[in-house]
Amino acid sequence: MPSLAALILPVVVVASSLASGTGERQPGLLVSLYDIGHGMHAIPELVPNQSPNVIKIIPTLELRTKRGDFAPFEGNFYTEVTGFLMIDQFGKYAFRLISDDGAILWIDEKLVINHDGLHGAVPKDGDILLTAGEHGLRVVHFESGGDEHLELQWRQPDADDAKFALIPAAALTYDNAVSRETSPGKKRIIPPLRRGLPGDGTPVAGMHPSFVIKSGRSTGISHPELSAQTMRVIGEPLPPAGTRPYVWLPQSEGQKPPGEYWKFQDTSYEGHFLVGIGNSGHRVVIETLEDIKQGCVHRFSSGRLDVFSHPASTREQTFEMLAVRAMTNGFEIEFTKPLDPRCGWEPESYYIEQWPFNLKSEISDSTSEPETQARAKSEPEAQARVHPPRRDGVRYPVKSTSVSPGRKKVFLEIENLKPSHVVYIRLLPPCYSVGGDRPWSTEAWYTLNVIPWNLYGKVQTPPEPEPRNYLTAEEKAAGWRLLFDGQTAAGWRGYKKDHFPDGWIVKDGCLVRVGPGGDIATRDEFDNFELSLEWRIAAAGNSGIFYRVNERFGWPWESGPEMQVLDNAEHADGRNPKTSAGSNYALHAPVRDATHPIGFFNKVRIVADGSHVEYWLNGVKVVEYELWSDEWKKLVADSKFKKWPNYGLVKKGRIVLQDHGDEVWYRNIKIRPLGGNKVTR
Repeated sequence: MPSLAALILPVVVVASSLASGTGERQPGLLVSLYDIGHGMHAIPELVPNQSPNVIKIIPTLELRTKRGDFAPFEGNFYTEVTGFLMIDQFGKYAFRLISDDGAILWIDEKLVINHDGLHGAVPKDGDILLTAGEHGLRVVHFESGGDEHLELQWRQPDADDAKFALIPAAALTYDNAVSRETSPGKKRIIPPLRRGLPGDGTPVAGMHPSFVIKSGRSTGISHPELSAQTMRVIGEPLPPAGTRPYVWLPQSEGQKPPGEYWKFQDTSYEGHFLVGIGNSGHRVVIETLEDIKQGCVHRFSSGRLDVFSHPASTREQTFEMLAVRAMTNGFEIEFTKPLDPRCGWEPESYYIEQWPFNLKSEISDSTSEPETQARAKSEPEAQARVHPPRRDGVRYPVKSTSVSPGRKKVFLEIENLKPSHVVYIRLLPPCYSVGGDRPWSTEAWYTLNVIPWNLYGKVQTPPEPEPRNYLTAEEKAAGWRLLFDGQTAAGWRGYKKDHFPDGWIVKDGCLVRVGPGGDIATRDEFDNFELSLEWRIAAAGNSGIFYRVNERFGWPWESGPEMQVLDNAEHADGRNPKTSAGSNYALHAPVRDATHPIGFFNKVRIVADGSHVEYWLNGVKVVEYELWSDEWKKLVADSKFKKWPNYGLVKKGRIVLQDHGDEVWYRNIKIRPLGGNKVTR
């Protein structure tokens, strides 16, 4: 559970069932191994009700490749370790988790160490206050290739501060009543949601920008209406029978359940509530529909929550979702600032999932006979049928979007909304204010207890798009030709294929990579030319534009130089100028980052005239170099391209657009053949 373990807590729900059995305790820990069958970047979320491939019992948690502890697997698997930890004395216990690749440790369903992600066998520490007695223990781990290592050490309260030791076998047991059922085959996982910059799939970074720090208590006031019985964290005990939660709260990573509540006063958030969860804060907006209260949760701040005050008069309003409102046919989002005119109208810019939950009260409410209702409320086993919200990975498409005249509100038309679901709403790029701000937080969790029966959002006609994929009279006179007509894939085919691959489609006047399909190439070859196009990349995405590619020499990068297409902010290649957007990949860095904000289109010109090459990005000449020169030969000899003797030497070849596994859009693709004279700018 890499990105959402702390939000939806399916792992906590599972931990409850595994670590709370009533069977006889036996020495050791249970290890369950699941064959995933493909690489991962983080701990996966398994589709429910799948048995592991292998179950083992181990005396201590120290698993290594060289001993064959993970056999029969050597990569691309998921590990789950469950059991109990016996504590002799009360105190603060420190734990050290060593893993290759990522791992996460919970004790009593509380996150102690999050060591997720791709990395070697490096340690990460965490601590927790434990009472004497038995405590549930759970570790999950994934391996995506290379060495395998999973180890759990501790430091007891009276131990030397510098020393960690392997947790001894005498302190570890497992529940003998837990199922040992296994099954063969690859296991299915729910595609993970992307973890982006702070506030975008991850906790926000620090105090809310519209608020100022001061000493002393909050200016907000506690509000008895928001009690532990009406506000619940996913994974925590549910309200008593006959009651219904206003909202389900995402639980912050490693933090406690809700502890304090404030009601905003004298701010633009008037009437909203701030819910403190450990050292994180979530803003809650409640509305009443059909005499039932329900509402939405937004990330608000991290850090101390008892020392903030309302915005100073000079503090600018932060751009974010102010409110989300349920409608009969969708949701209305109100922003604190007007949207950029280029934003808001694309249905693909909103990601929607619905997470079902079942309440004990709903079981009793569905029963018509009073005696049966009373019996359902009193039966303890009814509690076993209560399920907190749990993600299933199904995306619900937004049918249409309508932006208000002032651009502060957007109505999302969504079909198949379901009551008793938490509706997860995420803003995808592009989403910027008129001043160019990105949202403080891109996520919202709306607890849809009831759908209003006659509150329809107005569906509006979107504005006409600007003309694209055409040539002006001047361009025609200058010798330009279209390489993409905006309606068909004519002129393109799969790299080394005779057809256009299924992973690419023509949509909204763009060539779009939507799934695995491989690179695509022009059917024609070009020698000296000026190429013009526009690209847009998904968040954290990667692609590339190759030129003078010869298919006889293997992959496109074995012969053709590449202009990098990248989200510099979130993709790892953006940290190195030589692999950032606009670079001549791995050889020449752009003079500066000339990209538009993620989600907007970027305009490219590539001039290749004999040995002379120029890359232009959004009107800036970012790279210029001479092929086949002494400088060029030295750069290639000192790079990874030295392994390919034909790299950069082809005089005539195809234009290739790269499938690097991410969604990418290309449009307005046109080319102008050049004569023998060198192009200068």
